[in-house]
Amino acid sequence: MTASSKFKQVFTKKHLRHIYQNNVRFRGATGVDRVNRHIFDTTIEENIDIIYRKVNNGKYLFSQYREKLISRGPDKYPRVISIPTIRDKLVQRALSEILIALYRDRVPFLHKVVGDAIKAYSSNKYAHYIRFDVKDFYPSVQHKILLNQISQKIRGGAALKLIEESLIQDTVAKPSGIKKWKSVGVPQGLSISNILANIYMLPVDVKYGGSNNYKYFRYVDDIIIFCSGDQVDKIKSDFTIDCENLGLKLHNEEDADSKSRVGKISDDFSYLGYKFSPLNISVRSKTVDKLRESLIRILTIYKHSRNKDIPRLIWSLNLRITGCIFDETKYGWIFYFSLITDISLLKKLDIFLANQLERFGVISDQGNIKKFVRAYYEITKNFTRTKYIPKFDRYTAMQKRQVLNDAFGMKKERMTVEEIDREFRRRIFKQVKELEQDLARVS
Repeated sequence: MTASSKFKQVFTKKHLRHIYQNNVRFRGATGVDRVNRHIFDTTIEENIDIIYRKVNNGKYLFSQYREKLISRGPDKYPRVISIPTIRDKLVQRALSEILIALYRDRVPFLHKVVGDAIKAYSSNKYAHYIRFDVKDFYPSVQHKILLNQISQKIRGGAALKLIEESLIQDTVAKPSGIKKWKSVGVPQGLSISNILANIYMLPVDVKYGGSNNYKYFRYVDDIIIFCSGDQVDKIKSDFTIDCENLGLKLHNEEDADSKSRVGKISDDFSYLGYKFSPLNISVRSKTVDKLRESLIRILTIYKHSRNKDIPRLIWSLNLRITGCIFDETKYGWIFYFSLITDISLLKKLDIFLANQLERFGVISDQGNIKKFVRAYYEITKNFTRTKYIPKFDRYTAMQKRQVLNDAFGMKKERMTVEEIDREFRRRIFKQVKELEQDLARVS
C-alpha cells in the first residue's frame, strides 16, 4: 500500500469518527485548550469537518502541546511529556496508522524482540553481550535526518507535512506562556512518538541486524548485541560512530545510572525488563516490586473504602493477575512476561498475594482470586480456548453489563446497548491504562 492511498483511507470523515470512538475518546489528559472529551463530544462533527477540510487542503496546524513533567529522581531533569489537544490527538492517531502500515515489517515488535533475544541467548553460540544506552534519545533525534528517512516512504504531500508540524510544535506549561523547551527531537507522549523514534534507527538496524557473526536486538533505544569476546571492541567503536552520525551520544559504562555495559553471557543481566541468567529467564526485581506495589494499592483502596465492595476487589485483582485482551491488543504484566521460564517466581507471587489477602482480612473469598501460575499456563498452552483470561472484545452486552454491575457498581436498570458499550469502553480504557503503568519503563 502506498502512502497516498493509506492517507486517503484514514483521513475520511467516517474513519476519523471510528478513530475517535475507539482510540482517542477515553485516552489521556486534556491539552492546552482544556477541552475534555465531554466538551469535544458535543462538537465532534464540527471538529471532524475542520480536520477533514484543513488536512486535505494542507492548512491543518497543531496547537501547542501541554507540558507534563515526570520526575526521574533526584539530581535529574524531569522527563517532559507533550500532551496534544483532543483534535490533534485524532490527527496524530490517523498519522500513526499510516506510519504503521508503511513500516510494519521494518519496525521491531516488542515481544518478538524479547523472544528472539531469548532464543539467541539460549543457543550458547555467544560468549559476551554489549548493552548500549543512548543519552536523551528522544530529544536528540535530528528532524532533518528523520524526515529524510521518512521521505523514502512518504514522498511529500500532506502526511509528511503533518509529521513535520508534529515535530516542531512547542511544548508549554500554558498556551500564553514563555517558550520553555526547545522544539527539538521527538516529543514524548504523542501516538506517533515511538514509531518515529524507531524509524530514526532503521539505518543502524540494517547494518547490524543482518550480521551472521553476532546477534543485534533493539527496541526504540534499548539495544543489546550478543557476540564473541574478540568482537566487543570493534562493535563498540563502530556502533558509537554510527550513532554519532545520527546525532546520538551513548552513555559510558562508568556514567551514573548508565545501562551501557559489557559482560559475559554467563553473568546475570537484564534487557527489556527480563532477567537473563544461566538458571532461567526471569523478571528483574524492580519490575516484580512494582507489580507487588500495585496489588497492595488495590487492597489498600479496598481497606479504606466505606462499603467494602468484595466483587469489585476480586475483579480488580483478577485483572491485574491475568491481564486482558481489549481492542485486539494484549494488556497486562503476565502477557508481557509470558516468555519467562522462572515458574517459581509466579508461585511466589501467588503466595505473596495470599498473604496480603489474609493481612487485609480478605480470607473467605480467596477461592475466587485467580492465580499467576494458571494465568501463565493458560496464555502459553491454552490461549485460543481459554476463558480464564478476559477477552473483552468478545463480551456480549449482558457480560458487559455484569462487569459494570460487579466491578463498578453500576446498577442502573435501564441502559441501551449503546450506553452499556460506551460505559464499558470508558471504564476498561482506564483499567488498561493502569495495567500499562505496571510495565512503564520496564527496561
